[in-house]
Amino acid sequence: MRRERRATCEDAETITYTFHFQISNNGGRQACSVKVQAPNIHDATKFFRQNWPMIESMARDGLVSRTGDDRIIRLSVR
Repeated sequence: MRRERRATCEDAETITYTFHFQISNNGGRQACSVKVQAPNIHDATKFFRQNWPMIESMARDGLVSRTGDDRIIRLSVR
C-alpha cells in the first residue's frame, strides 16, 4: 500500500491522503485508490483500516459495473 500526502485548499486543518492498493479480479489484479481527508496520517490510516470492508466492497462493485477500458477505480471517501 502506498500513501501520498497532498494539501487541500478547502480546509487548512485537514490534508488529503491517498491510499493505493490492489484487489484480485478474475485471476488478475486491479489497481485502486482511496482519498481520505484527515488532520494527520494516523487518523487517515485509522479511518482506512476501520472502513476497509466497505472500501473493498465498493471497489469490487466498481469492477462489476465499470464500462469501457477504464482500468483504474478511484474511490473518494469523506
